[in-house]
Amino acid sequence: MVDIGPHHRTISSPTRRAALALATLCLVLGSCSGDDDDAIPDLSSSSSSTSSSSSSTTSTSEPDDTSLTTTEPDDVAALVTARYLEFWDARFEANTDPVDPDSATLRDLATGDQLVNVVAETQQRQDAGLALRAADDPVKERRIRLVDVQGDTATIQDCATNDDVVYRVATDEVLDDSVVTRNISATMRLVDGQWRLAAAQELQKWEGVAGCALSSDS
Repeated sequence: MVDIGPHHRTISSPTRRAALALATLCLVLGSCSGDDDDAIPDLSSSSSSTSSSSSSTTSTSEPDDTSLTTTEPDDVAALVTARYLEFWDARFEANTDPVDPDSATLRDLATGDQLVNVVAETQQRQDAGLALRAADDPVKERRIRLVDVQGDTATIQDCATNDDVVYRVATDEVLDDSVVTRNISATMRLVDGQWRLAAAQELQKWEGVAGCALSSDS
């Protein structure tokens, strides 16, 4: 914990006796202004809960030379969205030849049902001798927006256009090269200090580059 208490300094005897009396009173009441843990914000907090209570704490001591490290709402948003995009990159990599359902990166970026689903999907693709590769002239794109952060849970709206090619590794036969756009609601959770994708629900689906991909709102 960062020490935000007063500096130690030499004081005269009368003043020392007064300070000791005050310290004893603080111990009895259980309330001293320099020991407020709420002055260190929760790193998983949203913009509505990341304000520091230190601004309302009264202290006669000089400020410590080491300032508190805080996580601004914009920093949380950037971290959550970056980890979300990293998951989809990791999913693609795990499903390219050689397909790897044991990918450690998937386990670092997903949790709960989403982890179970992506591992099962990758395992089935490996068992079937299939893999993914990028389209020759890709239009793949994700347009994401952080909707909300509440404690250890964040909600993301994702307009995803996907044109990854599914092919048979042994023969290079293309099984699916369609272009699809999906409107997705995703849930990220803070687990063991890392934001991980917990769920991704498809709300709408269009063939080609369509729907939300053509909207200025997404």
